[in-house]
Amino acid sequence: MDVGDTLEIEVVEQSQISEARRRIVRMSSEYGLNQLQQDKIALVITELGTNLVKHSTSGGRFLVQGLTNKDSSGLEIFSIDKGPGMDTVGCLVDGFSTTKTFGNGLGAAKRLSDDFDIFSQIGSGSIIKVRFWAKDSKPSQFTAGGLSVPKQGELISGDKWYVHSFEKGFSCLLVDGLGHGFEACEAATLALKTFKENVQMSATDCLKIIHSALKGSRGAVGAIAKVNYQKAELTYCGLGNITGLLTTDYHRKHLTSLNGTLGYEARKFLEVTLPWTSESILLMHSDGIAASAYQSLDKVAEGSAPLIAAWIYLNHGKKIDDATVLVVKGANRK
Repeated sequence: MDVGDTLEIEVVEQSQISEARRRIVRMSSEYGLNQLQQDKIALVITELGTNLVKHSTSGGRFLVQGLTNKDSSGLEIFSIDKGPGMDTVGCLVDGFSTTKTFGNGLGAAKRLSDDFDIFSQIGSGSIIKVRFWAKDSKPSQFTAGGLSVPKQGELISGDKWYVHSFEKGFSCLLVDGLGHGFEACEAATLALKTFKENVQMSATDCLKIIHSALKGSRGAVGAIAKVNYQKAELTYCGLGNITGLLTTDYHRKHLTSLNGTLGYEARKFLEVTLPWTSESILLMHSDGIAASAYQSLDKVAEGSAPLIAAWIYLNHGKKIDDATVLVVKGANRK
């Protein structure tokens, strides 16, 4: 699945909702959504934006990104805030309100979107995710979600992530071009292109090829995780400060990346092999996410992969660098 850089839009006051709506609807047309779908998106943004202003004293943000897979293209929108939290069951019932309004907002958002998901923790905040597809998209044997948010003030991210599904499993890459801005994005984009061209290779061999391809570029750090369903195992190889974590049946294992820089210095590549089950969760993130991110995983582990990724960004994104987080869950943990 190809995912574009994440657009982050702050919503603190009522006047910002219309600007957010305009930008998001314009972005939806770029991903092939028709007029009817754009009208639905406009309504959903109005409802979610109004919720952000009403229920959180500091407001919240929209995170928006384009999605492209072999079946379709579409838009994924997150509404995130650090407000008081909510009753995630009651709030979807028409007429439910804590602010003496009609209380149809979240129920309407769920009906209008192709995919709706919600997570909230009382006293900590809420995440709402909606997706709109240009046409139906088939589900896979796992769920994946991620965000790549540019450093504050930048238009593009020097981080990239990608998940490739194949019959016997999947392979994923997270890469962080050194620094930020255009040259970092250029290096990460080259790494991503090389990964796609060699995705059937082992994690180690593929990372070695990326290392060779990036010579002469800004350089990058990166990691590849590959899961084989038949063998029920995950293999992982990383170079530089990409953080990897695998949880399986309440056991947690930090995934080792060796020191080095793709395109410059790679004295050794180490491949780690661990069990993968339908209960597994894989977390990977760049250094734009605080190292304490794993501490939030237990709180939100039962949420979908996209919700976990957004929750970690909300609570652990640094804002001083490009920030990327990728989460993949086994088939039984959606």
